Amino acid sequence: MKDAQKVLKKLEYGVYVVTMGKGAEGNAFAASWVTQVSSDPPLIAVAVHNKHQSSRLIKDNKAFVVNMIGEGQEAVVKAYYGPAESGYEKLVGTSVKDSPATGTPLIPGAIGYLDCLVVNSVTTGNHTLFVGKVKAASLDDRVTKLMTTTNSNLHYTG
Repeated sequence: MKDAQKVLKKLEYGVYVVTMGKGAEGNAFAASWVTQVSSDPPLIAVAVHNKHQSSRLIKDNKAFVVNMIGEGQEAVVKAYYGPAESGYEKLVGTSVKDSPATGTPLIPGAIGYLDCLVVNSVTTGNHTLFVGKVKAASLDDRVTKLMTTTNSNLHYTG
């Protein structure tokens, strides 16, 4: 499996901040295992480690937001980066706003979002894949590049 991990580290991903729950009582984490899985209807899938509070919060609230991060915004991501063991109060003291469709926290500094209602979930090894239907979305048109695992050197391997 060592070779598999070496190769998997080379896969290219976007870097996002996923939020769930309500207000400062919610949670947020830096995520790169995010992908579109349908265009009609628009569906997004997010992989979340089963041992983390975030998985329970998504199940309980049946919603999540993928906060879009622009290239060069490492400081925004690093506020939510690191293992869940570092704390679950990542939104306390932050000026989060509620997303328009699901009321899920939107983080300050994000350049856009995908506000999703969970329509399916599948346990896949030590993660759960949550599939969300996009109910609202926004992106700052002035941003030309999103943060990726390559242009930020932030990489999650599970």
